[in-house]
Amino acid sequence: MTPDRQPNSRFAVKLHKRVCLVVTEDGILAEELLSRKKLAQDVAGRLSERVLLVRPGRVESVLEELRKMGHTPQVVGSTPVAE
Repeated sequence: MTPDRQPNSRFAVKLHKRVCLVVTEDGILAEELLSRKKLAQDVAGRLSERVLLVRPGRVESVLEELRKMGHTPQVVGSTPVAE
């Protein structure tokens, strides 16, 4: 334990359930995706250097844009959304 960190210190945690994430191979690709205006508006946040959180209801739009960019996104664990 470092001197500047107390053993009982607390930190904020935010739990996300049933979300869509875009996980890239590296941080540079995540930056490239965020530089695309159409994709950036569908991203709710960046959870790490390589992980982007997609806004609810925007999954299909993100997948379509990734395909237009020449990427082949892999969808894992998808669950149909009730309309």
